[in-house]
Amino acid sequence: MPVSTRTTRTREPRVRRTQEQRSAGTRALLLDATVASLVEVGYAATTTTEVCARAGLSRGAQLHHFPTRADLVVHAVGHLAKRRADEVRRELRDSDDAPDRLARALDAVWASFSGPLFYAALELWVASRSDASLRANLVRFERGVGRAMAELWRELAGHDASRAEHFEDLLELTFHVMRGMALQRILRDDDTERRRLFELWKRLVSECLASPVQKERKR
Repeated sequence: MPVSTRTTRTREPRVRRTQEQRSAGTRALLLDATVASLVEVGYAATTTTEVCARAGLSRGAQLHHFPTRADLVVHAVGHLAKRRADEVRRELRDSDDAPDRLARALDAVWASFSGPLFYAALELWVASRSDASLRANLVRFERGVGRAMAELWRELAGHDASRAEHFEDLLELTFHVMRGMALQRILRDDDTERRRLFELWKRLVSECLASPVQKERKR
């Protein structure tokens, strides 16, 4: 009788997810689907029906987690903003003492204005002009994001730079500059010129935030 060479595999016990894990998974599906819809088809076409279809979930599941469309889209952008902030931290984790840390931090933040986070948020900014419910949700969200971005900026820039006299002003100006340049990309496909201007801005910021010791070394 031939001897079977097959080995018997033991099945690993299936780990059942907790209710909290299932709930978090459902929320993530809804938020990811919302972001994708905002970027691909815009705010007007990002209906709750569209989001549920993309996520493969029922309308009831969406209503349980996000009672209104405004709740859903604003939380989706916040979800993406947190993910991007975590990515930036990971990208710069090994450059704490690098001499070009500030320049690398600016590059990382600029990348956030070149991807889905910016375009998803832009859809909400424009729509909120004529949608009072969305605007109220968005104002609260922007305040929280503003504080989180300021904290991230300090972390990325490093201890010495964050103590500079005009640090907060440069933070605000940097976001204005980046936002304006990102908007320009919609109408003008000229990344080479934008990059040249952005490199100039990086040098200006670095010079303004340089410590007295660093400034003395450059002389």
